[in-house]
Amino acid sequence: MRTLVLGLWSLVFAIVTGAAIAADLSRPNVVILLADDLGWGDVGYHGGPIETPGIDRIAREGVELNRFYATPICTPTRAALMTGRDPIRQGMAYSVVLPWYPGSVPLDEHFMPQSFKAAGYQTAMIGKWHLGHTIPQHHPNARGFDYFFGHLHTAPDYWSHEVQYGLDLQRNGESVQAQGEYATNVAGSEVADWLENLRDPEKPFFLYVPFVAPHSPMQAPEALVEKYRDIPNASRPASQPEGFRPIYAAMVHVMDEVIVNILDQLDRLGLAQNTIVLFFSDNGGSSANGSYNAELRGWKGQTYEGGIRVTAALRWPAGLEAGQVNNRVMSVLDVFPSLATAAGIPLGNGKPLDGIDQWSAIVENSSGNRWRDLFFITEIPIADYIYTGVISGGWKLVQTVDQLLETTTVNNELFNLDNDLGEKVNLADKHPQRVAELAEKIHQWRQLHPVAGVRTALTPPPGWRPPLDWANAMRANGAQVNAGLERNQLGTGVEQRGIEMMRGLDRAYGERGRLVYP
Repeated sequence: MRTLVLGLWSLVFAIVTGAAIAADLSRPNVVILLADDLGWGDVGYHGGPIETPGIDRIAREGVELNRFYATPICTPTRAALMTGRDPIRQGMAYSVVLPWYPGSVPLDEHFMPQSFKAAGYQTAMIGKWHLGHTIPQHHPNARGFDYFFGHLHTAPDYWSHEVQYGLDLQRNGESVQAQGEYATNVAGSEVADWLENLRDPEKPFFLYVPFVAPHSPMQAPEALVEKYRDIPNASRPASQPEGFRPIYAAMVHVMDEVIVNILDQLDRLGLAQNTIVLFFSDNGGSSANGSYNAELRGWKGQTYEGGIRVTAALRWPAGLEAGQVNNRVMSVLDVFPSLATAAGIPLGNGKPLDGIDQWSAIVENSSGNRWRDLFFITEIPIADYIYTGVISGGWKLVQTVDQLLETTTVNNELFNLDNDLGEKVNLADKHPQRVAELAEKIHQWRQLHPVAGVRTALTPPPGWRPPLDWANAMRANGAQVNAGLERNQLGTGVEQRGIEMMRGLDRAYGERGRLVYP
């Protein structure tokens, strides 16, 4: 009888425990760690000489996403991550949001933290935004983040936190003074404080940490630069300045130290088991910062694998088996729908996604090509010299378009990625029909880019001057915009009528692009 009772209690305990675990797994915390311009060969688990125990731990205790693609440059990757939609639809594909560019991701786009927030998550972002800055409506706090600490722009000075000589460090719209403190460490301290003191321990959280490192300007603590003084310079291209490699290594080292601290803090707070941690880079290593893309061809700003295939790893101790290497072709576009499935939250999007739910492929560790084509484009760093590309099944077309004053030259290179990930053998001459098919796909896809979308403008327009304090200036701009809207009584109805008028002209532009944001 005693054995029967103990058996019944064991059964009850198993049912209750199982239900508790299932309920717990339905509300995992989410942490996204995003590096900026990290080279494929610059992490320990890819054989790199830089010490990266934090990134390596995520890979070792989770799943290496070995065929993960971003975009060739910063802004479009972040737009794709936040929305799950192709940044070409948003006018964010060709270039990045620079300080003198007034736009942002369209305000009718739905951002990932908005879905998590609607599902009861608290949301925070600490790091680099780079998706619009001109008015507060463009800022993280208006796009789903309860808490924002960091930079609106790219490439802030690591010690003064200035962009174009204007202070660009804020907390929820208020400027923060941290001159003399290294930017990556400042962000790390803020993450630690938020996890320890500022979050609500009764609610799950969505935490986005986009590092500024190891993007230029090339600055790092001198002691760490000295540590890496003799690091091998690795296949430096002619365009890469000699001497940046030790500084770059030091920048990656500091970033990884912060990641180690975040993982340790999750352990100490008892959060690690049910926290999804995703790490990846926003594009491949840059030819201008001392990075190394190992066996991958090309660099940031190109559509070869070195520019778009990035280091990525995902850890969730309660939900994923450790030590896996997943060879499924995945995209930054897929992160939003995949994490929503993992967390069991509904998507709040009103527009169709270009990303696909890859969660089952991660859980089951299935390989294979992505069933939906992936497109890439960039007009950085040279205006009118455009790299494009498409991955369709196992085939990839890299197309460059060189637009001079009176001529345009198009060059096509065809690769079979199933057996040539290094893109060493150009098959274009052997498969002209395949080239034509993929070139037509790119042709049709490029027409989605709105005429008003961002294009390369790497220097300010004549007469432009930056503010002394970006947070204060943008807050004032926002107040003026709101006052103008009230004064002119521009309500939703008037705006909608304007859109409808543009739709009538939309297709008249043909191959030049779109007037509306599809």
